[in-house]
Amino acid sequence: MGRIVDQEAWRIGRDVYQALTRRDVLRMGATVAGVATAGLFPTRGARAAAQTVIKYGHTSGVHEMAQYVVPDFLPAQYRVEWVDFGIAGIGRLAAMMQGLCDVMSTANSYVISGRAEGAKITGICGIAGRGQAIIARQDRGIRRLEDLRGKKLATKKFTSSHVMLMLVLRAVGIDPNKDVQIVDVGEPAGFNVMIERGDADAGQLWEPMVSIAAAKPGIVKLELDRFFKLTWPTHSGTFVTQKLINEQPEMIQAIVDASLKATDAIKKDRDRWMKISQKYLAQPPEILRAAMENSDPRVDLDLTMLYRNAEVMLELGIIKKDVTREMEEAVDYRFLEKATGKKKEDLGYVSYADYKRGKRYLPS
Repeated sequence: MGRIVDQEAWRIGRDVYQALTRRDVLRMGATVAGVATAGLFPTRGARAAAQTVIKYGHTSGVHEMAQYVVPDFLPAQYRVEWVDFGIAGIGRLAAMMQGLCDVMSTANSYVISGRAEGAKITGICGIAGRGQAIIARQDRGIRRLEDLRGKKLATKKFTSSHVMLMLVLRAVGIDPNKDVQIVDVGEPAGFNVMIERGDADAGQLWEPMVSIAAAKPGIVKLELDRFFKLTWPTHSGTFVTQKLINEQPEMIQAIVDASLKATDAIKKDRDRWMKISQKYLAQPPEILRAAMENSDPRVDLDLTMLYRNAEVMLELGIIKKDVTREMEEAVDYRFLEKATGKKKEDLGYVSYADYKRGKRYLPS
């Protein structure tokens, strides 16, 4: 991997949100070579001292590469400073809760974790869809999702991958607590080692980790289209604090406008997408190409996915407080409505009441 893996965040587990203090976050950042700036990307060459700096907690998912194009479309008065809090969203969430970053792109599960701990983390737009997969060793007799019964499954616990894995198992009639053994990979890089050595029969994680593993003989991605129908095709978003929305709505609108243009740019220019992915991930083109095929950059934010996610996270014990109903307030669609000219109902909004009556958002 081209990015440094956080050595500590995974150990913190489900209690991270209660246990982390500002000093803890700084120490965790030191583990990944300090809470360090990964680079400064001036927008359109503007370097004036009067620029407003946006501290952006970035991620390494192939499906989320549009974030690195956002600075190209920001107005000249803004400048992005990239800050790195590890490969998993736990570090970015903790940093945002402690005021160490303004914006983060990450899996949607972390807005739920933040809200459960009383932090008013709010989604302002999507950044990616798909970008996950269950992979399986063919020598273990796994051809369909139902074949996971009785198997040893690897994932990074307390992440969106863990939640999606639990949900898809239930959808095909497998009890995650009785019918399979789920093991924690620790560091995400350990996922590939575990699958390749045969220490696990199958597993779920995000791109490009699953494409790296699936490049090995005898390892395949399992029923991708069916997997996303059983879970959700939208996945990651861009999040800020409600305080920042209240205090600097113009900045939020600028970020959403730029995100829309950035997402459109990499979808139209796959060579650009590839170059950015190579820069940040240092993987060969064939790996990144496979990961890109399983990625769908998009700006809509599916509230029905957040409702379902919150329900499963509560049951898993990842969160201690039921915030399912609160998810309706956890996405502010105003900025995305203005940027796209669409109504929020066409961008992922479904009321909690309608969700309980069975309504679902159907992304195009």
